[in-house]
Amino acid sequence: MSAVVTEKRPPGPPMRKGVVGSLRYFTAFALDPIGFVAGRFRQYGDLYFTPTNDGGLYVIKHPDHMREVLVTRASSFTKEHTAFTMLQRVLGEGLLTTDGDTWTRQRRMVQPAFAPSRMAGYAQIMTGETRRTSDSWKSAGKRSERDMSDEMTSLTLRIVGRTLFGHDVPDDDIRAVGRAMDAFQRSLSTPDFLPAWLPTPGRRELDRSMRKLNAIIHGLIEARQSKPSAEPRSDLLEMLVTAVDVEGRGGTLSVKEVRDQLVTLFLAGHETTSNALTWTWALLAKNPGSERALHAELDAVLGDRAPELADLERLPYTEQVIAEAMRLYPPIYVIARRASEDTEVGGYPVPRGAEVILWVYMAHRDPRFFPDPEAFRPERFTKEAVAQLPKLAYLPFGGGPRACIGKTFAMMEARLILATLAQRHRVALASGQSLDVRPRITLTPKRGMKMVVSTR
Repeated sequence: MSAVVTEKRPPGPPMRKGVVGSLRYFTAFALDPIGFVAGRFRQYGDLYFTPTNDGGLYVIKHPDHMREVLVTRASSFTKEHTAFTMLQRVLGEGLLTTDGDTWTRQRRMVQPAFAPSRMAGYAQIMTGETRRTSDSWKSAGKRSERDMSDEMTSLTLRIVGRTLFGHDVPDDDIRAVGRAMDAFQRSLSTPDFLPAWLPTPGRRELDRSMRKLNAIIHGLIEARQSKPSAEPRSDLLEMLVTAVDVEGRGGTLSVKEVRDQLVTLFLAGHETTSNALTWTWALLAKNPGSERALHAELDAVLGDRAPELADLERLPYTEQVIAEAMRLYPPIYVIARRASEDTEVGGYPVPRGAEVILWVYMAHRDPRFFPDPEAFRPERFTKEAVAQLPKLAYLPFGGGPRACIGKTFAMMEARLILATLAQRHRVALASGQSLDVRPRITLTPKRGMKMVVSTR
């Protein structure tokens, strides 16, 4: 850890002047946020400062500095960041957007839903729904062109719908929830300088989607609470409705708290995994040697039978493929925090109220930790190689006490989906398809991901 330095601030650009200066900045950032920030890092180093009217913005990419924010000085930072204020419009006060005692209580009550004893049941749902997708691909013939982004979105929507709600929700409602999430993504990724009271088409679409979303979620919660099932249920909705804070005051979650957790888990359990898998398929298509190695492992371990939870420990290369895809295209590509007290990062003082942005995408492509960083090399994630990495050089699920509660669930889902589909199919990029990115809440393909799927 570096010692405190005498300068008051890290290097960085001067204060933006007037409307023209702000407009120039926001336009450049909106057009290419990744390229814009990469240029700043090249110019100013691992940690740079942008002055603002409310404490300034500290932008970070070095693992040591990220560890300070997320681990060693985690208590000095909160999620009360501009980005989370926007997220609360849809997610409410769920695990992703809350902090302090509220977050601690919610995490304590939600944690049992991700206990190891629950994973086998979730795994069966994941493999079953993935087999449905595989069968539909096979029924289309030996070769078919598909948008893999749409395919993975549809599949993960069904999986998260079944694991969250059991079989109480029809496919049409699951898709409606997915459309609401997509409308929310678009609303956050589109610059909006108009007055808050103006009912623009985008705002009306978001309002309609949110009303539909809330009607579905509240209907499911009320049905569970009013009509308990005689048979034991193992879905997440049941666990949230019946959760008791045995370590606290013994209370249960309110309807609003259950709603906020469900919407948060729906977004996290669907959007991030679908994007991670979309990028995984694209990278396998561009690296046929890695695809052959994946197929060889699946054939040796599974043969023709469907993968089960117990198989995952015998599929290390399958996991390495996904890990390397998330290194190059991390679904959560930035992490935002706000200083809740005067603190420091990298030896520089950070005043209370200052905002901090951790660029996961840049850390994952740093050649000091990942040589030839643009290359797709799943072998970077053998146990021996991972042990040599600095702490938090790789953090697709965040780090510290607020790391993603669903990491085990997500990795299980991604590995089972990849194994089930790659066991039966191979992929190629469609003619003219690029791997351009569109940074939204998650890192999505800019123009979908058209691919040719063929039966093995």
